[in-house]
Amino acid sequence: MYERILVSIDGSTPSNRAIDEAVKLVALSQGKIRLVSVVPSLANAYAAGAYSGFVPLESQESFEKETDEILANAKADLQKRGVDAETKMITLEAGTDEIADAVLREAQEWNADVIVLGTHGRRGINRLLLGSVAETLLRITTVPVLLVKAADQ
Repeated sequence: MYERILVSIDGSTPSNRAIDEAVKLVALSQGKIRLVSVVPSLANAYAAGAYSGFVPLESQESFEKETDEILANAKADLQKRGVDAETKMITLEAGTDEIADAVLREAQEWNADVIVLGTHGRRGINRLLLGSVAETLLRITTVPVLLVKAADQ
């Protein structure tokens, strides 16, 4: 049974659905949830923006503030549902790991039984340009992963 459930969130609809699935799992196991959110380095965000056509205007500090708010809001939502959760923000340094690497490392260090992750379900050119944390995580993971797809629009 999954007792240590790590949920990687980014404030998107798919990550909110991942939280919902984690709540179902924790209800079955009476386990623990850890919410993590990874802040990419500003340099990495600019590099990704060059390929996607989106260049972020925020500073590293604003990325971290937004991530802190995402974690706080998710934790508050869980508390309203009677579920206690730990939170952790992970900040990547320029030129270091990808988000998937950081999520996996956190899952291993925390001894997670499962990683729950929302996915946008992008295909084709959008997936090629924007990448897929979920796909990368699936390729490298040593921990079971539950992917939760965004609802069809």
